[in-house]
Amino acid sequence: MDDQSTAYEWAKTYNFSEEEIQYATILALKILDDECKMDYDNYNLFMSVYDGINDKVNTPFNLSVHKIIDLARAKDPIKADPIYKDAIGELRVTMMKDMKKPIMKAYKNLVWDIVSC
Repeated sequence: MDDQSTAYEWAKTYNFSEEEIQYATILALKILDDECKMDYDNYNLFMSVYDGINDKVNTPFNLSVHKIIDLARAKDPIKADPIYKDAIGELRVTMMKDMKKPIMKAYKNLVWDIVSC
């Protein structure tokens, strides 16, 4: 199983905290807004986690935010459709206002630890 599949399957069953769900969303927005400093493989890895969380029976995501992310990803899973670029950027800026970098780093490390097992 590759890293993306592992991350996706793990995310479908892992009990994420509200903060982790928030950071999964922020990271998806940063990736789609081309404001994330990670490499392409990590973009795909973290979007796989996002997809796993979203595909849970009772998705914990804010449905209006997810709908915009879903529409923005319709043509490319890690690059926002230009039609939705402004909306993605505005959501990213709004959600990042309350972001705490140590918690974001802890979320990233959690995902990387799962993949490296």
